[in-house]
Amino acid sequence: MVPPRRRWLSIGLLALCALPLHMAAAASLQVAPTRLELRPDQASEALWLTNTGTAPMQVQIRVFSWMQAGGEDQLLETRDIQPSPPVHDLAAGQQQLVRLVRIGPGTPAGQQAYRVVVDELPRLDPDARGMQFVLRYSVPLFLQPANPDALQPRLSARARPMADGSPGVEVRNEGDGHAQVADLAIGEPTRPRILRPGLVGYVLPGQVMHWNLDTPALPEAATFSAKINGEPAQTALPPPPPAR
Repeated sequence: MVPPRRRWLSIGLLALCALPLHMAAAASLQVAPTRLELRPDQASEALWLTNTGTAPMQVQIRVFSWMQAGGEDQLLETRDIQPSPPVHDLAAGQQQLVRLVRIGPGTPAGQQAYRVVVDELPRLDPDARGMQFVLRYSVPLFLQPANPDALQPRLSARARPMADGSPGVEVRNEGDGHAQVADLAIGEPTRPRILRPGLVGYVLPGQVMHWNLDTPALPEAATFSAKINGEPAQTALPPPPPAR
């Protein structure tokens, strides 16, 4: 069996391909919801695409298996989940339902992660001048095992410089459920100093992520906190246990 070919993509919740802020505000492709899951009894899930602009557009939908290695996200080609339809023309003001169809029966032993990548395709206009800006959305999708409500992340964090020596943090998840990390801060949860406001990223079960921090320096014994999976309050991220 030939292993899947790796495909590298930007996978922020909303990735704007070379899109300046003033043009981002006028973006006409909208995607909902911003997080998806397939439970054991579900054969498919719905994703809605909306063209809020005044011109037609063509949109491509792809699903990738989502893994993490070396402190970074990786996407691999997969056929586990298929979009239907994979490409669609959207007229101005049109809303389109896309079904994300699970291929094959069976319940996974643990939570499996995917990314649904929605690309606005460039228009073929021979009279167009200058650069053409298009949108990319990357939506997390989780294929859940039996009893998914019992899944929980178990996080720890420590200061760790990036490869270029700049300040960074390593967040480890030893639980069985994913963790969405937001408002990453240094200090106690009651008095946090936020270093990465808003969504920072995800740490998948059994994985480690490494993020840079906007701060001059970090003490080796720094303590961290963050908002996890949409919770309103900061949660302490204890240091990892000493290596044996």
